[in-house]
Amino acid sequence: MTFLTRFRHVGVLAVLGLIGALPAQGNDTIRAGGQTLRGPIIEMSPTQVVIEVQAVERQVPVNQIESIMYQHEPGGMQTARGHIANRAYENALAALERIDRGTVSRREIHQEIDYLTAYCRAQIALQGNFDLREAGSHMIRFAKENEGHYRFLEANEVIGDLLVALGQHAAAEQYYARLAGAPWADYKMRAGVALGRARLAQGRIKEAGQAFDTVLATKADGELAEAQKRAAALGKAVCEALTGDPDEAVKAVEGILMKADPEDVELHARAYIALGAAHRKAGRAQDALLAYLHVDTLYFRLGEAHAEALSHLAELWTEIGRADEATRARQILQEQYPNSPWAN
Repeated sequence: MTFLTRFRHVGVLAVLGLIGALPAQGNDTIRAGGQTLRGPIIEMSPTQVVIEVQAVERQVPVNQIESIMYQHEPGGMQTARGHIANRAYENALAALERIDRGTVSRREIHQEIDYLTAYCRAQIALQGNFDLREAGSHMIRFAKENEGHYRFLEANEVIGDLLVALGQHAAAEQYYARLAGAPWADYKMRAGVALGRARLAQGRIKEAGQAFDTVLATKADGELAEAQKRAAALGKAVCEALTGDPDEAVKAVEGILMKADPEDVELHARAYIALGAAHRKAGRAQDALLAYLHVDTLYFRLGEAHAEALSHLAELWTEIGRADEATRARQILQEQYPNSPWAN
């Protein structure tokens, strides 16, 4: 049985309506919307977490939650979260695996360890250093066993990303649809961006553009929504580069880069890959090389983007007769990202 079919029976509406009661657990900590809330978490669902703060129940929407720390959780969990924030997923996974699960009695802590472990494996797999199917099986197991957990929607998004990497795009769309079923505009926009990227990967350029247009037309405020609009604008520029005027695509991407937060490294990496595609479509090999070299030089810690850039660099170096550089790019690609689709 594939890791997709093991999870197909889960319904979005049924899951979103599921709220599980939790026993009071002392002072947990939720950081959300610029606030820090302390008290026992008493209920949890895919759309909200309820925490009791000074005898008053506070309902915290999941899309506002920045982090949850549980009372008496092992120190290795915080270490792992720090590594994840720095995209050091192998280090995070090692910290999680050092935790003595036998000393943990609380179910919510076990769930968090399970999710973080599955998430790290998924990110390592997307970078090309872990088996995609195995990573998918871990995340699907988490989602299947924790349908009422606040991480459920995120888990479905990650499963969709893994399926796209495996080339199972139709299946990925089903998981992104669960994310789109959330009640918040920013989550619906996240799903739209993911859907557009999945369609781009299939070469369904017109349909990808429609998905990005839907995101751009969404009326929503806040940094999370704005981040999705920037991602959608970039996706739209890629569509233009592939089917329309590559020079207009270059202008669009350069405009996005001028306004982008310097710390948004993922957006920058995707933008330079889009810039490379546009220049290449226009026949400007040298400009395309420079764009992809930005990723190779500045954003090499983003494994998925780095693998794609190396693949394009190997082709471009070959086109301009630099066999030594082409060999170097292919060698790095094969050694650092052996399981990446770009290495095949």
